[in-house]
Amino acid sequence: MFGTRRRRPQETGPFYKQSRWVQSALFMAFLVVMALVATVSKDGSKEVAADSARTLAGVRGPLSPGDPQHVRTGPGGRPVNCRTDDQDTAVPTVAPRDVRWRQLGTVMLPVSPKAGPLNLDPAMWWCYAHTPLGAVLAAHTVPVGTSGADWRTVTEQQVVPGAARDKFVTRKAAAPTTDPDTSSAGRFAGFSVESYAAGRATVGLLLTNPLGGYLSTSVSLRWRDGDWKVALQDDGSLYSAASQAQPNGFVMWGSVTR
Repeated sequence: MFGTRRRRPQETGPFYKQSRWVQSALFMAFLVVMALVATVSKDGSKEVAADSARTLAGVRGPLSPGDPQHVRTGPGGRPVNCRTDDQDTAVPTVAPRDVRWRQLGTVMLPVSPKAGPLNLDPAMWWCYAHTPLGAVLAAHTVPVGTSGADWRTVTEQQVVPGAARDKFVTRKAAAPTTDPDTSSAGRFAGFSVESYAAGRATVGLLLTNPLGGYLSTSVSLRWRDGDWKVALQDDGSLYSAASQAQPNGFVMWGSVTR
């Protein structure tokens, strides 16, 4: 797994026709998420950043400066109207009983009245507990939010800024807008907390494979401005590479109310 990898030949043509993008898009099709894994050269980094800035220019949301909810209680404080129970810092070993499943777009997502998201605003769902479970719920929800009509707001406010986000925004803005077929979609089946610290987390996601069995991927997060935000892969992808998986080692959502 950690041995020397053979370099793959560079693919040509539109990024959305390249094999890695197609595989990722098929895997996450039910999330209606662009995997956005085409390579962006370093020589174009300034142009990519400029394109990203233009795309997000003027974007505002619940956490924008000037918005009433932007007021904070102090350094590292929470936005107003965002109060969560942050006492339980144990890594969950069973699915929490208070979770209910709510629909965002075409995807059913877990929502907890204690761990979040507590604010289900039309543009984005936000306010997660500063706990491992809060990170788990954010890992499910924030990437899905980047696929909807308000993806610019979600990306600007719930994705860690930087070169990776610039790549994501530029390719997302240029991507085809056709709706994928989700008639045979999979669903979230389980999760694992791969790593956790006060300021960062990595959450594994287990999903049913429409072709049988399970697939797994992971999402990285950072605690910034009083909430969990997704930290993209270096190439601008929301998720790590997907792979076949077994449920061993994952907390299964099981019969939690949907």
